[in-house]
Amino acid sequence: MLRFIGGILTMALLAGAWYAVYPNKARLRAMARVVGRKAAPCTAPITYSIGYIDPRFRIPADTLADDLKNAEAVWEKPARWDLFEYTRIGGDITVNLIYDNRQAAADKLKAMGIRTDQGQASYEALKARYNALLAQVDSDQARNTVKLTAYKRREATFNAAMRRWNQGGSAAEYRRLESGRTALGRELAGINALEANVNAHIDTLNALATALNQFIVQLNLNVAQYNRAGAALGSYEAGYYRIYWGIQEIDIYSYTDRMQLTRLLAHEMGHALGLAHLPGPEAVMYKIVAGGNLKASGIDISELNKACRPGILRH
Repeated sequence: MLRFIGGILTMALLAGAWYAVYPNKARLRAMARVVGRKAAPCTAPITYSIGYIDPRFRIPADTLADDLKNAEAVWEKPARWDLFEYTRIGGDITVNLIYDNRQAAADKLKAMGIRTDQGQASYEALKARYNALLAQVDSDQARNTVKLTAYKRREATFNAAMRRWNQGGSAAEYRRLESGRTALGRELAGINALEANVNAHIDTLNALATALNQFIVQLNLNVAQYNRAGAALGSYEAGYYRIYWGIQEIDIYSYTDRMQLTRLLAHEMGHALGLAHLPGPEAVMYKIVAGGNLKASGIDISELNKACRPGILRH
């Protein structure tokens, strides 16, 4: 009997262990690959796959795959080594494009011809534009408040006159009242048009504030963020590489064009290779990812060689 009970307990323990491990097999395999690459970095390419693409980015998966290939080349050309490899599913890294208010703000500003990819210069230009537009909005809102107050006063006078006419008025008096009604209608239309214009400017202010807040975080500026209702506070960058229990992801949140997207992808791939942020705006691994430069700088290559040297020497 004791042997029988012991057998049941053993089976229960084995079953419990199976249920604990089996759902995490992918995670355990991923962790094993990460550990292996840390022991011998750059000896085998890091594979990646495309995960979720928010349709609001309006970029097909094959176009993103081309941009990822170009991002690979930023590191593989100077290394003369196959560091990354695309696979349709099951890659070591999953690349996602996640649309939120940061990209919505960038899209709005881009449609207006406002650039947001030039670091400190963009910040200063956006700040000047924000301050000018804020002054205009404040002025228009004050003017519309005066207009609305006057309109409500005239509307009250008109309604009182209509009540008196309803108690017994002449045709001539009615024609005067109808003329007054028409004038009030035109006045209200003007007020509504000005309000719509103000609201459009407020949307632009919110987009500008969102972009400015991101710059404040990225540039580490010692200034208060623009705490507007409808504007997002800056908290993280346009792209982010993460690793959690062996599962690796690159999440892209905002870019202005494909050139900047490619550089952003190359930057996050650099993190996947083990590179940290580097000084100098010419570096791919500089903390601010601007568009234009798709060539690894000298300091990028130096740090890449350091990251890969243990594995290459062993290979």
